[in-house]
Amino acid sequence: MAEKISVYVDEKQHRALKAAAAQRGKSLSQFMVDAAVHALHIPDRKSLAAAMDDVRESQEKYFSREELLEMRKDGRRY
Repeated sequence: MAEKISVYVDEKQHRALKAAAAQRGKSLSQFMVDAAVHALHIPDRKSLAAAMDDVRESQEKYFSREELLEMRKDGRRY
């Protein structure tokens, strides 16, 4: 069975949320449920940092600071 929750926002926020929902052809309730579900699937900072570490470790090339500055100056991307 679905649970009912209440969220209290000021009148200005309520109008903005209701307008955003209407622009998408949704009720305010469905808009808020969709936003909450979306927020559940966004990776947290720790997960993103771990993924970035994996990418860095997978790189076989190593460039010195001077090489990187020269590439940046030349506009090259490797």
